[in-house]
Amino acid sequence: MRYITFVIPQVDDERCPNGECDGDSAVEGEAIHYINLLDDGTGVGLYQLRGDFERATEVLEANPDVLTCEQSAASDGLVYLHFRANSLMTDLLGIFRRYEIVVDWPMEYTDRGDLRVTMLGEDEGIREAIGELPDGIRITLEGMGEYRPDMRQLASLLTDRQRELLELAIDEGYYEIPRRATLRDLAERAEISAGTVSEHLRKIEIKVIMELV
Repeated sequence: MRYITFVIPQVDDERCPNGECDGDSAVEGEAIHYINLLDDGTGVGLYQLRGDFERATEVLEANPDVLTCEQSAASDGLVYLHFRANSLMTDLLGIFRRYEIVVDWPMEYTDRGDLRVTMLGEDEGIREAIGELPDGIRITLEGMGEYRPDMRQLASLLTDRQRELLELAIDEGYYEIPRRATLRDLAERAEISAGTVSEHLRKIEIKVIMELV
């Protein structure tokens, strides 16, 4: 089974546009754990938010496209939503069904409000699905290859700070060939020294390599 991971820049989602609920900087999208479209054209989903959770609920309940909003009983930022589906999710999920694509949940919001998606399937199905993405959906490819069930478990080896810096390095193109960002660039974005960034990335790479070997 093959996988492809890509990022949709600045997702315009009526529940969390650009990763922020109604542009409210106190509330940001963290992940989409599941979404399904219903026969009546509406959708249900499990979203994870971070920030002021009470404010998040107020914003969502005031949104006319949100039909039902229920918080998780635990203080984990999870919200169940029944909503009027926007064109982005309708198009994406329709393509996934048509080409028998499986989503490796959750979809994750980056710090910029982009949406990172990993999908699984056969080579031909993945190629055709990517080719059918609407013109308005721009993607940045992050990785592809043979899928391993333990791929997401690698992230659990890292601290929150290490995951933040690794995500920053990927988003800025540090691991691309040729590189689009230097250690100094990452340091400026993270507001720490280049030496500290280098040390963090070295530890991240060692943890990942040791787990894979």
